[in-house]
Amino acid sequence: MTPPNIDPIRIALPSKGHLYEGAVELLKAAGYKVRRASDRQYEATIGGHPRFHVVFMRPTDIVVQVQEGRCALGVTGMDVFAEHQAEATDAVVVEPDLGYGGCRLVVAVPESWIDVTHVLDLVDLTTEFKAAGKAFRVSTKYGALTQAHFRRWGIYHYQIIHSEGALELHPTLGIADIIVDLTSSGTTLKDNRLREIEGGKVLESAASLIGHAPSLKALIAEGDSGPLALLLDGLDGVRASDGRLLLEVAGGPEEGYQAAAVAAFLAQRGAQHVVRGEVWDERGRSCWRVTALVAAGRLTSYHRELIRLGARRVVGLPTRFLFDSEGPTSTFDRLAEQLEAHSPR
Repeated sequence: MTPPNIDPIRIALPSKGHLYEGAVELLKAAGYKVRRASDRQYEATIGGHPRFHVVFMRPTDIVVQVQEGRCALGVTGMDVFAEHQAEATDAVVVEPDLGYGGCRLVVAVPESWIDVTHVLDLVDLTTEFKAAGKAFRVSTKYGALTQAHFRRWGIYHYQIIHSEGALELHPTLGIADIIVDLTSSGTTLKDNRLREIEGGKVLESAASLIGHAPSLKALIAEGDSGPLALLLDGLDGVRASDGRLLLEVAGGPEEGYQAAAVAAFLAQRGAQHVVRGEVWDERGRSCWRVTALVAAGRLTSYHRELIRLGARRVVGLPTRFLFDSEGPTSTFDRLAEQLEAHSPR
C-alpha cells in the first residue's frame, strides 16, 4: 500500500514484446521486481517499493500519458518518442538508451532499383514521378520523422502512406514505392527483397526512459535519498556493471611478489581499476592480491598467463552493481540539471 498523503509514482511500461521483456528484466536486476499476475493484467506493483505503481500500454500511448502527467515515467522506443516529440512538450528523455532494443529507422527501396543507391537519388526520382503526374508513395508509421529527413535532403514531391502493419510487403503489393521502417540486422528487409540506401538512416533507436518534467521536478525535490534517485541510481549501477567481472588474482609467499607483473599484464589488456596489495593467509604469511574489473568474455583468454605469472588463484565474480566516482554523471544528477533549464515549448 502507498503511504497516505503521498502520491504514487506511476511508471508506464510496454504491455508486451521485447520492450516489455527488457524493461522488466532491467528493473528486476536493479531490485525493482514487477509483480504482474498475467499478460492480460494492465496494472502491477513492484515488490518492496509500494510507492511505485506500474501500468501497461502501447508504446505510443506511453508518450501521450507521460506528456499529460498521468505517468511520471515511461519506457518506450526512442523512435516513438521522436515521432511525437513536437506534441510532447512536457515530456523529457531521462535516459535515451537503456541498453536493449537497439535498431534504426531507415529508408528502404526494392532491390531491383539498381540505380537508386543514395537518398539523393530520390530527388530526381520523385521529380520524375511528379512530372508524369504520378504520386511517389512512401509507406511508414513515422510520418513526422520521414518528412524531416526528406526535407534535409531536399526531397519534397512524395505522398506518405500511414500504416501500422507489416510494411515490407507494400512495394510488392503496389501499396507504396518505398518504405521507411525499423530494422536491426537488415535480414527482414533482405528477405522481402528490399535494401537500405546510403544516407537513408533516419534515426538510431533503443529502449528509452522518458518522464513528465513537472512530476520529475517534484520527485527530484525529495533529494538523493528519495524514490526517484534510488531507482535511477539502481538502473545506473546495473547498466554500468553489465558484462563486467570483478577479478581477484591471488598469490602465495612461495611464488614471490608477482603482483606488479600481474597488474601490468591486466592493465595492458584493458582491465580497469587495477589495484594490488599485500594480504596474509591463514598462517599469517605475507601474500599478494590484485583486483580489477574485466570484460566477462575475456577472462578465459588470459587466465593461464596469470597463473604462469605466479597467481595461485584466479576468481571472476559477476558484478550486480557498479558505481564509479570517476565515471559519468549519474542520471539523477544529470536530470536535475536538465530540468532546471526545461520549459515547455
